[in-house]
Amino acid sequence: MKIVFIPLILIIEIHLLLTECQGKQQKESSANNAVATINSDNIADEILIGPVKEVTAQKGGTAALPCKVMDSGGGIVTWVRRRDRQLLTVGMNTHSVDNRFMIRTSDWSLLIRHVNLEDAGLYECQVATYPVQQNFAKLTVIEAYSVIPGGPDLHVKQGSSLQLECHLIAATEPPIFVFWYQQGRMINYDADPAVNIQLTKNGSILKVEKTKMSHGGNYTCVPSNAKFASVMIHVIEEEEKPAAMHGGDRRNPSPAILASNFLASFLAAVSWRIPSFSNLYPT
Repeated sequence: MKIVFIPLILIIEIHLLLTECQGKQQKESSANNAVATINSDNIADEILIGPVKEVTAQKGGTAALPCKVMDSGGGIVTWVRRRDRQLLTVGMNTHSVDNRFMIRTSDWSLLIRHVNLEDAGLYECQVATYPVQQNFAKLTVIEAYSVIPGGPDLHVKQGSSLQLECHLIAATEPPIFVFWYQQGRMINYDADPAVNIQLTKNGSILKVEKTKMSHGGNYTCVPSNAKFASVMIHVIEEEEKPAAMHGGDRRNPSPAILASNFLASFLAAVSWRIPSFSNLYPT
């Protein structure tokens, strides 16, 4: 089977070389004319015959570049990266040494797994019919990041509940996992019953019931497909209330209070016996 594909691949690569030469000739012949062109991947300006589909994928995810085939008629479908004219797939087989590229059998879409920033650019899908069918896909790669609302510092009173939310921004697909770290130690699988972690479509939620002083420190959420985010938690120790606010035992007053009460009662009892100064010195 591989021997049969060798001549076919050679024909395709020769066709790509001829196409590139024709593009250069068209550019030279139209140098003095105003022509609407598409500039992509820092390659020479060229006229693209066929639809261009805009595709956005996030770094680390999977990109799906569509190829609209009207009628293959038994023709071979190939995918080419326009930046360097690299032949990526031939039929259902991956021609590139990079095994991240593969064909989706249902619709001839080119799948790029574990997308990186360098994968951005223009791709071409060709169907070997007469005339040749051409489809183009322009891939834009974005890098998602996460945020923890309320940061970078949060204060929580000891004994109250704490909830931290890790939101993904510019993500095109949900995360596979989100790991939480406290002071650099993963806590997703801790046995602490007060800590509960839940994965969501847009990130993760961490809840702490009856916060203790030990729950303070730096918290970091690390999604599988986005940059991490951190927040510093400060647990405020509850201040002790004054004795009067605590409501002490009134049936057993302290000795000082007993002495004060006795003195007040004594002065009230004898005050009527003490003559006033006006009576001692009559006028």
